[in-house]
Amino acid sequence: MLITGASRGLGLEVAKILAARGDFIVLNGRDAKRLKSAQLALGTAAGENSEIFAADVAEPGYAQKLAKLLQKRKITRLDCVIHNAGINHMGSITDTKPANAEQTFHVNACSVINLIKASEPYLSQAKDARFILVSSLMKYFPMPGRSVYAASKAAAEQFAQAWQLELRAKGSPIRVQIFRPAGIETDFHHNTPTDGSAPRSDISRMSAVKVATYLADFTTSASSELAPGFMNKLVAFVARHFPRVTKAILLRRYKRHA
Repeated sequence: MLITGASRGLGLEVAKILAARGDFIVLNGRDAKRLKSAQLALGTAAGENSEIFAADVAEPGYAQKLAKLLQKRKITRLDCVIHNAGINHMGSITDTKPANAEQTFHVNACSVINLIKASEPYLSQAKDARFILVSSLMKYFPMPGRSVYAASKAAAEQFAQAWQLELRAKGSPIRVQIFRPAGIETDFHHNTPTDGSAPRSDISRMSAVKVATYLADFTTSASSELAPGFMNKLVAFVARHFPRVTKAILLRRYKRHA
């Protein structure tokens, strides 16, 4: 099992749960030192049943690096890939710097293409292979002050869901699943560049451990998508079926924090 963005936050918490379940975990992130600390956090037995993989999923050469690691460990298949890596962006359209917008799309959306190319050969060898994209409820919202992030998540989902159709067309059994949490209590908001201020997500905020429990269960679910928790499901339903109400709520909230 490969988990991107696994050095901390949601990625690390779900890795702990899955490692305790007995799964072999490849912890992927950009910082080797943080990954080593994350591996130690899995515990002695789990640490021996895991591997760290320091590489940027959004950069060229990722597929070759992954293939080299898996060959070294004599791993010929991946049963599940959880794409959790991502960055945030806040700021109005007029404040947004094009370079920051491009970086957000590069990390959040274009990385999906890299990861698909890198993992499909190994997922194809598994009987019940799953590719899980950790997206966001913001995919549904024309979010003022958070438009770049929301749009990047919507783009990421389009890549993943288009791939699912391509897989079906060639008879591949690989399952693509979309996981859409709302606010998570991590330091995600404090570790990415912004071009101004915007309200943090306060919709159904959950601890990373609680969200990770939902995500771990999702790896064995027959469902193709999940918004964890009753409130998140309600928010997603309203956003999809009552867009005028959603826009009115977003506008009022944005004015209150502007």
